[in-house]
Amino acid sequence: MSDQRLAAGRAGQGIEVARSGHAPTASLGVRVVLRAGALSMGALVVLGVSRLAHGSLVSHSVGAAAYGLIGSLIGITYVVALFVPAGLASAMTKYVARGRGRGDDAGAVAVYTSLRRVSDLCAVVLGVTAGALAWWMFPVTVADSVHVGLLAAVFSAYSVDKAALYGFDRVARYGWLELAGSGLAIVATVLVVLSGSTLYLAPLTAGYAVVVVGARLGLRPAVRQAGGRRAALPPGDGRRAAPQRREILVFAGLAAVGAGSAAGLLQGVPLLADRFADARSVGFLVAAVTLVSPLYLLPRVLGMALFPAMSHARGGGADDAVGRSADVSTRVTMVLLAPVFAAALPLAGPILVAYGGAEYSAGAPELRLLLVATYVAVAAIGPINALASGTMREARVPVLASVVGCAVGLALVAPLGWWFGGAGVAGAYLVATVVTSAGPMVTAARRWALRWRGTAARGVLALGGAFAVATASDRFDAGPLGPALAALLCCLLAIAVFAKDGRVLLTAARRPRGADLA
Repeated sequence: MSDQRLAAGRAGQGIEVARSGHAPTASLGVRVVLRAGALSMGALVVLGVSRLAHGSLVSHSVGAAAYGLIGSLIGITYVVALFVPAGLASAMTKYVARGRGRGDDAGAVAVYTSLRRVSDLCAVVLGVTAGALAWWMFPVTVADSVHVGLLAAVFSAYSVDKAALYGFDRVARYGWLELAGSGLAIVATVLVVLSGSTLYLAPLTAGYAVVVVGARLGLRPAVRQAGGRRAALPPGDGRRAAPQRREILVFAGLAAVGAGSAAGLLQGVPLLADRFADARSVGFLVAAVTLVSPLYLLPRVLGMALFPAMSHARGGGADDAVGRSADVSTRVTMVLLAPVFAAALPLAGPILVAYGGAEYSAGAPELRLLLVATYVAVAAIGPINALASGTMREARVPVLASVVGCAVGLALVAPLGWWFGGAGVAGAYLVATVVTSAGPMVTAARRWALRWRGTAARGVLALGGAFAVATASDRFDAGPLGPALAALLCCLLAIAVFAKDGRVLLTAARRPRGADLA
């Protein structure tokens, strides 16, 4: 059976979750995922705007050196909250949604209350740690260190409480809370600047606190409805509680390692380039990483929409539905995003010129390699979340792939950096991303008998061809219209390569039950 017919067959079947003898279980309908994705994107855009506004207002009110110090202090809070809170957040979403999918609301509440206790303890420890690091690393006062600790603690709790809202399917509430918190942060920043105060971290702390407090107040009815149960995590008799508790905590640890390996490598690319490339190449990479970082909102939004829905479906026993969701989401993202990323490759030079000036045009190869890596990362979001929502054995696959990919990237940085400069470092990151994505995709394909070889080959052809066209166009001076024409050609190439896939997905989406395809 061809890839296209297989996709149409799976898409047409729809995703209906089996019932497990409890309350109604989950649905992985496309409307559910699209709604969650749209709300998540809106919330993240609002959050990004508030951070940008905060940075702009503060940078215009202080000197460059002072702003560098403030940015470094904020960076400490994000770094300390990258690992453990990220793992707890993933565990919160997965096991709360899974409990609800089983119809076990009391169990979901027990997981929520227990993980929230762990999160609160973690927030206190990380807050003290961040404050101590700030005092040790920078010339700050005790009051400044306290402010850093407060921001770190609140941001840590914010990550986990936001995940709880997703686990309980309160995505719309999260969106409104994010809007309220971000608005408060912007207003508070204006007041701090106008008053001449130096409490530059307080607006961010207040904004995150709105989400924390709002989430906990909003979930109180769910706790009361479940009988106010606050059992140890998770509920059950003594013989079952300990193994289940270990599973949840082990998953949280694995998720923390995976998140740190994936996010840390991208942000560490400029630091690695500083060791193996010249200063000019480092500047190109810093600009490239800055430009592609917002694009990672795509996999983040997809994950925020798919992961709770898949975990919910797993709780209802709908393993096959999760596989079909991973299949269709992977095909949709590869087909829809290929023309966009292909068109962006020839425009890498002009984008860099607009960002940093004419001298940055030479950094086009670095930006192109990072753009290809972003496309590869987005394509694997469906399989990664499908596996992470399953058994511990399945959940280990994305983490192991992330760690192996990070190790491979680090091993390649030195030789490729010495041979090719900044482009070599970007190439090492691309290889690391391929390894990180390939593991979950191959495992998911075997787990659910999915045929992705043709789709993956067409993705390589579309992006590889666009990269070749973009590189060749650099050698010809066709004026300002040259990159635009090359971008159009690359876009049409990607559309032609995925034409059959696009028609199949469009046909499947129009079917009466096609609303359940993702």
